[in-house]
Amino acid sequence: MRPGNNTGDGSVAVVLDAYRLVSIESTIAPAPADGDDWLVYTISQGTNVVTGYRRGTRASVTYEVERIVDAFNDRLLVRPRVNRWTGKPVAPNPRALLPNAR
Repeated sequence: MRPGNNTGDGSVAVVLDAYRLVSIESTIAPAPADGDDWLVYTISQGTNVVTGYRRGTRASVTYEVERIVDAFNDRLLVRPRVNRWTGKPVAPNPRALLPNAR
């Protein structure tokens, strides 16, 4: 967490580093599991690092880990949304702001 910044209206805004997906790599099964379809992923937030293991295809594991990163950032109330890999803010999708947009 970074120090707070005065917002000019008497309140202090706290700026948090966003969680970001650092890597997803093939690995051997963690003991006592078996199988050859295991992946290890790394998520970071500043100096904090989360390492986890998932079994599945790279596409399915990437999807699930991206959901984890989004959930972590939602819990931090990180706004605007951030790129899961770089941690940099992402411009909102203008279509998402329209009612009933698909």
